[in-house]
Amino acid sequence: MSENETRVTGWPPHRVTGVDVWPYRVHDGEAEFLLLHRVASDDPPFWQGVSGWIEADEAPHLTAIRELCEETGFEVEALYGVDAIFDLYQWRRGTVETIVPFAAEVTAGVDPVLSVEHDAWRWESLAVALELLPYEPQRAALRRISADLLQRPGSAQLYRIETPSERPEKTR
Repeated sequence: MSENETRVTGWPPHRVTGVDVWPYRVHDGEAEFLLLHRVASDDPPFWQGVSGWIEADEAPHLTAIRELCEETGFEVEALYGVDAIFDLYQWRRGTVETIVPFAAEVTAGVDPVLSVEHDAWRWESLAVALELLPYEPQRAALRRISADLLQRPGSAQLYRIETPSERPEKTR
């Protein structure tokens, strides 16, 4: 067996396993991002967006829609891919996980209904959210959402993902 074959068979495969969803709304003409305060058993509490693991045979964008609803009660008004995919080394599992970020526009004026994973929430401007988020990949995703979707609304359609509710029903 060559050195490359050993490396491939001796390490778990690199795979897409999770999503980060960044709910946002436009309030008084300004974008606000929903931050959730995570209460984790193994780690200290921290601020984040919606996150979750992809279930078997589930497309990442469908995971994003499901996790958004499970963790906040929100339905997606519009879903966008974010060009800020990142890898995460999960040392406890001995794997390299790829996380796919999404932006989810949600209805302004509606409060989230939190799951047991979070104990608080807050709507924040981009500047404040960037200060509160602990991980650079999270901050990078928010900067890309701002640059690619919010500051250039004409290009947002390039990132738009059709949701199941937007698809016309097939007739027989």
